[in-house]
Amino acid sequence: MAKLKKSRQPELARALEAIERELSVSAAQLFVLRELADFPDQSVKDLAAVTMTTHSTVSQVVSQLIAKGMVTRTPDPADGRRAVLRLTRAGINLVNRAPRVIQADLIEGFSTLRQAERRALANGLEKWLDASGLARVPSRMLFDKPLLGKRGASPRTRSRRAQGS
Repeated sequence: MAKLKKSRQPELARALEAIERELSVSAAQLFVLRELADFPDQSVKDLAAVTMTTHSTVSQVVSQLIAKGMVTRTPDPADGRRAVLRLTRAGINLVNRAPRVIQADLIEGFSTLRQAERRALANGLEKWLDASGLARVPSRMLFDKPLLGKRGASPRTRSRRAQGS
C-alpha cells in the first residue's frame, strides 16, 4: 500500500471537512451509511465487524445517525431478539450524492497484506500504543472526532495536565 504523502495530508483534511460541511455528517458517520447502503439489515455487531471497530463506537455513531433521521432500527423479521439497521430515504439520498469514503480505501489496502504482515502491523501498533501510554484509551472509529471531556478539554490537553506540563 502506498504511503500517504505529506503533500496529500492537507488535501485529506480539507476533503474530510468539506464532507462534513456539505453533508452535515462526519466521515465516520458517512462510512457507516455507506456500509448500510451496500449491505442493509445489519446489526450494530455486524457493522462493528465490517468497520473494524468496537461495538460501543459503532453504537454511538448509529445513535447519531438515527437522531439525524438517516437510519432506522427495527426488529429483525427473522429473529425478533435482533435489531437491524436500514437507511431512511434521507440516508439513501445522502449516500447517493456523497463521495467514496477513505476508510474503504484503507480497509481494501489492508486486505491486500498477507496474514503475517497484518499480524506484524497490529503487534507493532499495539506496542507503540503501549509505549506511548495510550494502550488503555478506548478505540474509536477512524476519522471520528474526539469527544470532549467534562470541562471541554481535548484528550491532548488532559494528557498534558496529567503529566504536569
